Amino acid sequence: MRVLVVDDEPLARDLLLEFLAGSPEIDVVGAASSGREAIAAIRSHRPDLVLLDIEMPGINGFAVVKSIQADDYMPLVIFVTAFNQYAVDAFDKNAVDYILKPVDGARLQKALLRARGRLLDGSKAKLLRAITTVGQQTRIEGLSVEEALESHSDAVGRLPVRQGDSVQLLELDDIEWVDAAGDYMCVHSGGETYILRCTMKQLSDRLSLGPFARIHRSTLVNLNKIQEITPLTKGECLLHLGSDTRLKVSRNYRTAIQHLLV
Repeated sequence: MRVLVVDDEPLARDLLLEFLAGSPEIDVVGAASSGREAIAAIRSHRPDLVLLDIEMPGINGFAVVKSIQADDYMPLVIFVTAFNQYAVDAFDKNAVDYILKPVDGARLQKALLRARGRLLDGSKAKLLRAITTVGQQTRIEGLSVEEALESHSDAVGRLPVRQGDSVQLLELDDIEWVDAAGDYMCVHSGGETYILRCTMKQLSDRLSLGPFARIHRSTLVNLNKIQEITPLTKGECLLHLGSDTRLKVSRNYRTAIQHLLV
């Protein structure tokens, strides 16, 4: 994991760096001593995980998360603080973990393993927030692709999704993009997010009937919805779908949109 350490106290920051130095699977990409430095470092280094202090002069840890959430890239976050009263707010912001100072090495390793599990499962915080939000606001029930297709075998060109007690058929052309979050697929269409319980392969096979391409191991996009493409470093690029949605194309999947590039 690529990790960024953020703490305004030099001793606390050095202690975290010392713990991380003993983990061969950790690549420390930088250290920041303020919220402003943290925001710049996250945007520059794009770490997988940020060990983030909360109480810092100027911009605190929560403000850092709020600023980064507006970007196209959101790392996982473990809050490391001397104050236990922020735990509820931290988990409301989908923190991977909340560690109290003084930091115990074994406790930190446990948190790092949890973060690594999130990465391996493809359960990035942004996708988990989407599932949580939709689950709280609507009565969405899981429906596997096999169950849906068995009930609606004539739904050619449409994707069956269960919403409440009914099954809605989404036109493939109306689906904008799809994100994987663990064992669930977040299907974005018409400003709504629908949850399917299936694998990425199952959904990819179903959406092969439409103009979809895989741009990341956990992301599918409707090519007809792309309005603008911005090149990034290392062979990656950013897709703009309307004014609010930006999706990153990973280097390994760049060929999926190669024909759209001049």
